[in-house]
Amino acid sequence: MIDPNQPVKNPALKNAMADMRKNNTPETRNIVINQMMNAVFLAPAIVDFGKNAPKPDAQGKVKIEPNSKISFTLINTQDGKKFFMAFTDWEELRKWNKNPGQQTLMLRFDDYAALLEKNTNAAGFVINPYTENLRFDPATVASLKNQKADFIKAKMAAARAQAHAKAAHKIDPGSKVVLVEPTVYPDGMLDPICEYLQTRPDVQAAYIQVMIVNDTDKSYLMVLDCPQDDALFAAVAKAAHPYMAANKTMNMDITIAASPLGQQALKGTDPFYTKALGRIRDEDE
Repeated sequence: MIDPNQPVKNPALKNAMADMRKNNTPETRNIVINQMMNAVFLAPAIVDFGKNAPKPDAQGKVKIEPNSKISFTLINTQDGKKFFMAFTDWEELRKWNKNPGQQTLMLRFDDYAALLEKNTNAAGFVINPYTENLRFDPATVASLKNQKADFIKAKMAAARAQAHAKAAHKIDPGSKVVLVEPTVYPDGMLDPICEYLQTRPDVQAAYIQVMIVNDTDKSYLMVLDCPQDDALFAAVAKAAHPYMAANKTMNMDITIAASPLGQQALKGTDPFYTKALGRIRDEDE
């Protein structure tokens, strides 16, 4: 959320843009993009409050009512293109307009993405047009927006997996728990998990079962032979997310081999992954 009581300053973004000017590499560009997507910008605008315009507070700020009409000011380039403006601070905005009464709104990346979706005549938005002049066209903005949405989905999936993993340790006493081998192994989920597990020397083996609780609640149960590690659980869930989201399959619980549930799951089943062999398939046996 944007805190309107905080001054708009973006020193980390300005430093990142300065570093990119000195050394333009994929790494410096990624840092700029990450900073940009978390920054708050000043956007010049004209706000029509109607007949009952509210009075500014001591800092000159005014609360915008839902029925207010807002028009954003765009800057024109020499070749006739129009860009929404995004200033990192008041010093940068004054390079465009020194009028102390200039109306502005505080916007984030998502706000500019929404503006570009509605205004197809705009060629994008530009950060600090009189210094860095860093432009983002609509195609780039749309791609970044989709990447952000995918990241949020994966993060939420990881959080859900952690919740399921914790729930797996809290099955109500007396519940009927049945563990069976999957009829068809979900290779699309297990392969990326194995790729990640190969980067984790603390994981000795991994097993997959289908867990049915009280004949109704069905989920995958992944058992990892390693110490308890919630961050590991989250990373495994992130690796599994694309498959589970695409196939709308069951949820996945995660536990470790040393837990009571893990010990029960390991009886009579073979791992689909070991530290020594990597991914193990039926045809490998």
